[in-house]
Amino acid sequence: MKSAKIFLAGMYLHLLLSIVVPGTILKSGASTGWANNLIWLLIFYLLMIGVVLLIGWISVGMAVVAYRKSEAEKLRKSWKLLKYASIPFYVLNFVYSFCVWFLLVGASRGILIILVPIPILITCTMVFQSGCFGWCYIRYCNKQFQGKGNISSIHYCLQVIPVLDIMSTFIVDKKCREKSDMLF
Repeated sequence: MKSAKIFLAGMYLHLLLSIVVPGTILKSGASTGWANNLIWLLIFYLLMIGVVLLIGWISVGMAVVAYRKSEAEKLRKSWKLLKYASIPFYVLNFVYSFCVWFLLVGASRGILIILVPIPILITCTMVFQSGCFGWCYIRYCNKQFQGKGNISSIHYCLQVIPVLDIMSTFIVDKKCREKSDMLF
């Protein structure tokens, strides 16, 4: 599914901009003050976050459409792409965010701690969006293999919990492939 690839690319663009934009603003802002171009750069960054999240929701909608059309292979490939190819994104995002927010909160003597939930919420939204692909695929598999041992409902929850979602993806994909091989 192209929407999943675009969403994944958007996630990495978000990470790149999360590193470049604040650094540029701090470097330029410290020496020249808040010029118009820095404000526009910040606005661009915030708009890009919105666009990436919007693309994520569009991708979720496309996953639901693929589920309804029984396009299991498209759904499975997109789901695995979003779960496995985003591992470096989440690792780098965590390390970078932890370091930066630790420094910002420390430098502000705790005042900026009220802003910490914002990037966490953005990242969790991306995990949730990719988890929706897993939900659709699990639902498809359970519908397809009805009566021949359904996939546990716990996997619906695991699809939206970081780190556990990767393990769940591996387990569900393996079970669905095994059951598919038994049927055909």
